[in-house]
Amino acid sequence: GPTAEVADEPIAPQPTFINLLPWGKVDFTRGQFASMGECNTFVRALPNYSGYTTAERCQPIDDPVYCTGWQDDEGNHLDCFKGVGGCEVELKRHDLLAESGTRTIATRCETSALDKAWTRYQTADTSE
Repeated sequence: GPTAEVADEPIAPQPTFINLLPWGKVDFTRGQFASMGECNTFVRALPNYSGYTTAERCQPIDDPVYCTGWQDDEGNHLDCFKGVGGCEVELKRHDLLAESGTRTIATRCETSALDKAWTRYQTADTSE
């Protein structure tokens, strides 16, 4: 049917982010890449790059992402993950840091569209 024909068309370059292993954290710090190729070129140029052991992986990331937001002395922060499992693992670390009084957790592994999360990250990151 017509759906099969659509699948055969070349896929348009989709915005790509680096995904950090092992928990699948979306690396917003490196920003958004226009395509997979551009992202891979960047990762291969990293000083610590070594094929399979490198934490950075370029992957198109599907919606939703799972985000934890928190505040500390430096302002608002947002961590987003490709899967809920990785987010929950990291949440334990956030909870420990919150108990030690350095941060307040605002959202816990909430689902978000990737583009919305990216916008939120940029807004949070630049606020003084």
